[in-house]
Amino acid sequence: MASRFLQKTASSFRGITARSSCFIRPLSTVNSLKEASPSIEGENVTPESLVPPPSTPLKRPIRQAVASAVEPITPYNITISKLMAAGLHLGHSTSLWEPATLPFIFGTREGISIINLEHTLVYLRRACNVAREVALRGGSILFVGTRPGFQELTIEAARYCDGFHVSSKWIPGTLTNRHQVLGRHAPPDPEDPGRPPKTYKPDLIVLLNPLEHKIAISEAQLNNIPIIAITDTDYDPRLVSYPIPANDDSIRGVELIAKVLSTAARDGLHRRKQLLDQKEKEKKLLRKQHSTKY
Repeated sequence: MASRFLQKTASSFRGITARSSCFIRPLSTVNSLKEASPSIEGENVTPESLVPPPSTPLKRPIRQAVASAVEPITPYNITISKLMAAGLHLGHSTSLWEPATLPFIFGTREGISIINLEHTLVYLRRACNVAREVALRGGSILFVGTRPGFQELTIEAARYCDGFHVSSKWIPGTLTNRHQVLGRHAPPDPEDPGRPPKTYKPDLIVLLNPLEHKIAISEAQLNNIPIIAITDTDYDPRLVSYPIPANDDSIRGVELIAKVLSTAARDGLHRRKQLLDQKEKEKKLLRKQHSTKY
């Protein structure tokens, strides 16, 4: 009995020592960490030390950070998923359906016509090719968008490709009677101030809301000016030269189409500048060779 009692006490004593060693280990690690870390009790904390230096980069808003991280949409990477995300597949009610838009309609859902985005993508790429070629040949492009919410994106699209814009109101006679309508706003001729100022016609018109611009379309047709327009299911696409079947009520969708078209026109301008620079270099080289020859 005594031996058993001695064995139990020995085992309990071993357990106590093991537990105490377990408790001692984390305390030792904490002490070592305290010794390794620098003490800040003696340091003087001032308000100037809490202010970050001017070289510290500022935090940008989440919207700007996401916009910079996402790849910009161009005519070369546009897809059907991006068109659907912008809401370009939603048409008007079936009661406002225009029969001429039947080839562009995928079906109907809950009384709303659904636009086939495969056709939208094809017609959008064709319109981009037209805008690029017009800019490549030195033509001027006019963006027209007067619906509420379209003014800013119309101006941005026109400025991006060095074009022109009408964002407030289309004045009747801007094309058919441009000498009287636009002549008073045109600068006078420096060589002959008495001569009436020159006014020019655009080579291409991009209509973002053609339903409200029947007069502009008729004037463009009289002057043989091609038109690129966003045609919804309630508008006849045969009235314009290059229709783009899409939802013209979605601000995001209209902004997407305007940005893609302006990017294509900017590519044409860049290509034109490269060709002109190349021709200028060739002319200089010919002049140099001619001067050295004689």
